[in-house]
Amino acid sequence: MTSAFKFGWNPEDPQKYEYPDVWSQERTTGPDRLVIAPSNDHISLMLVLSRVMMEPFGFLYVLTVPRGPGTAARYQCAEPVIRQDSIETLLRFKQFFEGDGRHHVWLKSISNSDQLVYDKHNVIYAYGQFPAFEDILSRRGMVKSRNGTFPDTSHPQFQFRI
Repeated sequence: MTSAFKFGWNPEDPQKYEYPDVWSQERTTGPDRLVIAPSNDHISLMLVLSRVMMEPFGFLYVLTVPRGPGTAARYQCAEPVIRQDSIETLLRFKQFFEGDGRHHVWLKSISNSDQLVYDKHNVIYAYGQFPAFEDILSRRGMVKSRNGTFPDTSHPQFQFRI
């Protein structure tokens, strides 16, 4: 029996994949963003990053691959949430969010453009106040990637446990 993990490689001998604690700034067709690839503790990093964001927040859970007869769906809090509610939700479901590859979690400041997206590939996208986010990443020992690339998750060597 193999151990459970969210993100892995090598189908013949499944192994957990962890990013090397790197980040980069990425241009998009919309606003630029930081692409953050922590090796572990993704929700804890989101909580630290969210401390510099203005509340209240919009909170969105995106189910990309349902189990059983359900369909993919987006579940958004009907009302903005305060910081403490977002902290409690992220901590309550930390193990699920970090251990299951079927979803994305979004936390968006209602007051400005600050936004965090924890995606199913174990990458966090940060929008908004780059200097504050970059300072947090540096203090956590994360390194800015020189070439701005991460492993190609579309490559067949990668697999998701769902």
